[in-house]
Amino acid sequence: MPWAALAAAVAVAAGLQLSTPHLVGVDSAFHIRFAAVIREAGLAGYPPPFPWLPLTILAPDRYADHHMLYHLFLVPFTLGDLRLGGKLAAVTATAILLVAFAWVLRRERVPAIPLALLALGASSADLLFRLGMVRVQALSVACLLVGFHLALAHRHLALAALACVYAWLYDGFLLLAVPVGAVVAAELVAARRLRPGIALAALAGAAVGLVVNPYFPEYLTFMAHHFGDKLVESESVRVGREWLPYNPISLLGNALMAMLYVALGVAVASERGILKDRRALAALLVAATFLALMLRSKRFIEYFAPAATLFAALTVGAVVPALTAARRRALVALLAAVATANVVGVAWAFRVKSDDLALYAPAARLVAERAPPGAMLCATDWDDFPPLYFHNVESTYLVGLDPTYLRNRFRDAYWQWVDVTRGRSSQPARLFRDRLPCAYVFSDRLHGAFLEQAAADPGLTEVLANDAMVLFRVERDGPPPVHPTRIE
Repeated sequence: MPWAALAAAVAVAAGLQLSTPHLVGVDSAFHIRFAAVIREAGLAGYPPPFPWLPLTILAPDRYADHHMLYHLFLVPFTLGDLRLGGKLAAVTATAILLVAFAWVLRRERVPAIPLALLALGASSADLLFRLGMVRVQALSVACLLVGFHLALAHRHLALAALACVYAWLYDGFLLLAVPVGAVVAAELVAARRLRPGIALAALAGAAVGLVVNPYFPEYLTFMAHHFGDKLVESESVRVGREWLPYNPISLLGNALMAMLYVALGVAVASERGILKDRRALAALLVAATFLALMLRSKRFIEYFAPAATLFAALTVGAVVPALTAARRRALVALLAAVATANVVGVAWAFRVKSDDLALYAPAARLVAERAPPGAMLCATDWDDFPPLYFHNVESTYLVGLDPTYLRNRFRDAYWQWVDVTRGRSSQPARLFRDRLPCAYVFSDRLHGAFLEQAAADPGLTEVLANDAMVLFRVERDGPPPVHPTRIE
């Protein structure tokens, strides 16, 4: 194992985290704070209740933690400052991914593994950006890499165990079908042998992970909602930008190197007869599948870039030792230059795009102090939930993590909320007081039309404001509802 190269790569990941004092990504605040809730509940209280989004498909009576094992992974990082712990967790997860990548290459007898690690860093700036988040991506990719090797090696029991762990880690474990299916197809084409045992092992392990689970059967129901909304969306709902496709310029800027890896790998493998090389063919099928997914949704860059790099390492890696010393130096220089540019660009993006959680603290803490526990803090944007939740786990929230979670339970109320927050109602208090059980309403300054309507509505009283946000109290005849379970 190239421990020196791995240590250098982890040091770069740590340096990127140090480029900003803030957590990277919107959902990072939620994941690390919920992990702290798990730690505080202890073994006797596991799994802890989830009362915070009672009007969504994550209501207490139907909640399923689709990041169960990932949140348990985060628990040790919550013993001190949560922001620092989140950064350490992101670096640790990246380190696990890098070790898994190098281990798979070593088991597949690929030469020049340090060069492959450098190529991974050069593959995509967006990959480096997303690995900086306190999210499950790095561990998910590590599972897919290891699963690819286990499928190639026909290690059925180990593959079943991995599939089980993956199902506990993240509901995206369905992606394991990509490398497993690719290996089965490659075996059929290259060796003229059908090996259903590979697929059956993965399927059996995943089934165990689903059933032997504290959230069964709610986990299955949640997955149907979660993936159904993304794959077959019947209404235009403003979900996270990561689910949208790249525009052409961004695609070239973030995925050009990875696409070149695939093209170069195909050129090299074709000379040797790629249809006879089950390993190269399987890796190509994996890379092509994730390329297609990435063209539909930019978030799949975190899978396509490592898959493309793995394919290039398995094909081009064999010819690298045969290059002249000058060509090897030129190759290293090129990859190092691109990787350096990616690191510099991501460090700049971390500083510019990372939100300061302290901006949300005054509003979140004021509601926690003045409203009864379980009263609802309603926001004008669904992605305000994580930073508010980070500072206030006493209140409940109208919408968070994904707007479809509210839409799927109370469709009419969801679209009324959208209209009001976009300034299409002259009396927003009618919704927040008469139909929604809101005690307070939080809005950032970007919702200018709503703020104008709210300022003129006597049913909403401004209680806190700064350059970033405004907090309103919803005027009611009596106390606000607590832990609401329905919408009027």
